Amino acid sequence: MQISQRLQQFQNWLKQIDKKEFLKKHYLFISIVVFPISILTFYYVLIASDKFISESKITIKETGQQPTSFNLSLFSFGNPTVREDAMYFQEYILSYDMLDYLERKLSLKKIYQNKKIDFVQRLSSDATHEEFLKYYQKHIVDVKYDDISSILTIKVYAFTPEDAKKINEAILEQCEKYINGVSHKIAKEQMNFIEQELSYANQKMQSAKNTLIKFQNTYKVIDPTQEAQAAVSLVAQLETQLASQEAQLKNLLTYLSEDSFQVQALKSQIKALKEQREIEKSKIVGGGDSKLNKIAAEYLNHKLELDFSTDVYKATLSALETTRVEASRKLKNLVIIASPNLPDEALYPKKTYNLALATLLLLIFYGILKIIIGVIKEHRL
Repeated sequence: MQISQRLQQFQNWLKQIDKKEFLKKHYLFISIVVFPISILTFYYVLIASDKFISESKITIKETGQQPTSFNLSLFSFGNPTVREDAMYFQEYILSYDMLDYLERKLSLKKIYQNKKIDFVQRLSSDATHEEFLKYYQKHIVDVKYDDISSILTIKVYAFTPEDAKKINEAILEQCEKYINGVSHKIAKEQMNFIEQELSYANQKMQSAKNTLIKFQNTYKVIDPTQEAQAAVSLVAQLETQLASQEAQLKNLLTYLSEDSFQVQALKSQIKALKEQREIEKSKIVGGGDSKLNKIAAEYLNHKLELDFSTDVYKATLSALETTRVEASRKLKNLVIIASPNLPDEALYPKKTYNLALATLLLLIFYGILKIIIGVIKEHRL
C-alpha cells in the first residue's frame, strides 16, 4: 500500500514540474553524467559482445639443464637464459610471423570481422595488415613473463570459447615448431662448422703424409735421422780404431825401424782407416743435397708438419664429439605447464565495473566543472 502511494506521489510530482525548466536547470548534469551513462548502459546491456579468455602457461628448458636446488630457487629471480628465450618468445608471439601463421591456419581476420561481434570491438572489414597487427597485439593476445617462476603466460581473447582455445592451441603449436627449428638450426650450424674444420684438418694431414712418403721414396730412406745416427756412430768407431792403431804404431817405432814389415803394414791400416773416416764424414756433412744432415733436417720438417697436422686432426675430432654432446644438451624444449582451457564464462567486458567507474569519473568531472563555473560567476559579480 505504501509503495503504491509513493509511486502515485512520484507521478503527481512529474506532472507538476516544468520539464523545460527542469532540463534547463539540470542541463549540465544531464549532458555530462546522465547522457553518457545512458549510452554506456545501453551499449553494455544490449550491444556489447561477451569476450572469453583462454589461458596457457609455458616455460623453456634445455635438454641437459640440471634442476635447480630448492633453496637456490627461493632466492633467485629466474634463469637468465630462460628469461632471454622467453623474451624472444614474447616478441615472436606478437610478431607478423605469428599473425600470418594464424591467418593461414585459422583465417583469424574472418573470426574477428564476424558481424555478430558488436561494432565497437569488431575488426574493421577494410583493416590493413598494420591495423590488423595492432588489433591482434591489443585485443587478441596478451603475453606476460614471470621473472620468479620463469613462466610465460599466454592469454587469448575471443568472442566464443571455442575460438579462444583454438587460437591459443595454434600459438603453442607454432611456438613449439619455432623453438625446435631454431635450436636444431643452431646445433646444425655448429656441427657443420666443426665438420668443415675436421675435413680441412684431414686434408692437411693427408697432404703432409703424402709429402713425407714422396720424400722417403725420393731419397730411398725411411728415417734419415736413424741413418745419420748410425753414420755418426760408425765415424766414432773409426776414430777409436784410428787412435788405437796410431798408439800401436808409436809403440812399434820404439823398437822397430820405419822399413820393417810390421810398421809398414800398420801404417797402411792407419791410412785406410783415415780414408774410410773421411768417406763416412763426407756422407754426413758437406756440399750437395744428398748429405745426411740436410736430408735429416728436411725429413724432420716434414715429420713435424705431419705430427702437427695429426694433432690438429685429433683435436678437431675431439671437438666434434664435444660439440655433438653440447649441441644435444643445449637443445631447447617447450614445456607446457598449463594447456589452453575452454572458458566457461565471459570475463569481459566488465559491465558493472566499467559503468561504476565511468559514473564515478563523470561525477568527479561534473563536480570540478561546477566548482569552476561557480568561481567564474562569483568573479563576475
